[in-house]
Amino acid sequence: MPNPKPDPSLYAASEMIFNTATYIGFLIFVFALPFGYSTAFLNIGLSFVLLGWVGRMVSERKLGWQRTPLDLPILLFLGLSLIACLFAPHPARSSLGYFWKLLRAILLFYAVIQSRLGSRWQHIVIAFIAVAGLSSALGLWYYANDTRLAIDFMGRIGVQFQEELNNGHISDELHAELRECSVPLSESATILPSKELEEWRIDDPARDRRYVVRTDETHLRVYMIEQRLTGTFKMPNDLGAYLALGLPFVMGYFLASWRRYTEQKRNRIAIIIVLGAVVGLMSANLVLTLTRAAWISVTFATVCLGVYLVVRRGWVTQPLRKPKSSGGLRRRILLGAAVIILIIGGSFFLMPQHIKARFQTMIEQPIGFMGERPQWWQTSLELIKKYPLTGIGLGRFRYEYQRSGPPEQYNIPYHAHNIYLHIAVEHGIPSLLLFLWIVVMLCRRVYSIRRATDFWGSGTFIGASGFLISALIYGLADNILHQRTVLLFWFIVGIIFLKQHQWRTKNVA
Repeated sequence: MPNPKPDPSLYAASEMIFNTATYIGFLIFVFALPFGYSTAFLNIGLSFVLLGWVGRMVSERKLGWQRTPLDLPILLFLGLSLIACLFAPHPARSSLGYFWKLLRAILLFYAVIQSRLGSRWQHIVIAFIAVAGLSSALGLWYYANDTRLAIDFMGRIGVQFQEELNNGHISDELHAELRECSVPLSESATILPSKELEEWRIDDPARDRRYVVRTDETHLRVYMIEQRLTGTFKMPNDLGAYLALGLPFVMGYFLASWRRYTEQKRNRIAIIIVLGAVVGLMSANLVLTLTRAAWISVTFATVCLGVYLVVRRGWVTQPLRKPKSSGGLRRRILLGAAVIILIIGGSFFLMPQHIKARFQTMIEQPIGFMGERPQWWQTSLELIKKYPLTGIGLGRFRYEYQRSGPPEQYNIPYHAHNIYLHIAVEHGIPSLLLFLWIVVMLCRRVYSIRRATDFWGSGTFIGASGFLISALIYGLADNILHQRTVLLFWFIVGIIFLKQHQWRTKNVA
């Protein structure tokens, strides 16, 4: 007997169910991404995305793979990464978990491309922008309430001092014990009760230092409080990396909102106000993180976008077109540069003293403010010379640095604090070349949508341009492909390819 024909209504129902699962998964993902303690929700969102993607392929009984120019370099990059894990100098200590994190991020990129959400992708981008604003607003609230600031572990003291801390008294013995932890308190230091149980605050205004003491199983742990905002993340550098990648992308839609598009004509002012508020909140968080690499990368990306928009005459009221004269072009460039300088210079005088001091170190000590990074980079180069092809294995930088680094090590890093050196040292030089190949092809894909005339196309082009500039510059002093930023990086790359495909399909049709 011939097989009965499948019911088209069943296919339509299953496709709707799995597409809805994908849609919900992406929404959960973007909502959980900027909250460092929401790993469970983040994984739930990614699981929904995977369920919708795989379920649709099983239902249709075909792969339905949408090819991209990145397929080959990504495949080679993943292959070399796996080889680096398997042929590490000390395989027993090499972690395949880091390979899984990389694979998960790249699968997220393909899940974005393979999704069939159509115009509902605009909801995902809107949710991403809204959550970025919410996270930044919470960050400012934490900062105003003197919470969620960065802490630096100084050492341990005995539990016998707990009674003194409860009484608010600092004895000579406690002074000596804290001095052993590199915490030399002045005579005017005071102990204040904390809002948390079994926690005490030590304020030392004479030395402009603050500390927190927390109970441990056998000791009391002493931390120095830094005036650096962590916000909804666990570390200030995590927040800085999120903003270094996300802020220029959001800024693209804000700048695009100033153009007069038919589809946003009615609500144009409201859109400008909301997007401007989100950009302002994210910028304030960026300043308060005191992450200098993020400051430089976002500032450089903003200047590049500003110059581009000034050069392209009539951005606010008219479609893009060439300027009429070189004299007018020079005047617009000078005007734009003057406005940017005035904004940056004026904001400097309004900053708190500790933020000004952070800026001054960048000017007065252009090399010294990088801390131990030169030593980390030097050790990275030595490891690259030793293992040029297969690297040392993913996630093994900290272990190898302890073995090959200088005898006296204050901070033992988990990565090279330079994305290019880090890929070369852990994956091998061939993987670095593949990564640069991926970057070049990504730049070409962004450049191909420069003539988009709708709000979403223009916003994606401007935001993607700023995102790439900021990410590549930030990568000179930190690692953008670890923890949550690797997911954010490949997620935005997926949006770039998706919007470019939609724009090309629309124009061809």
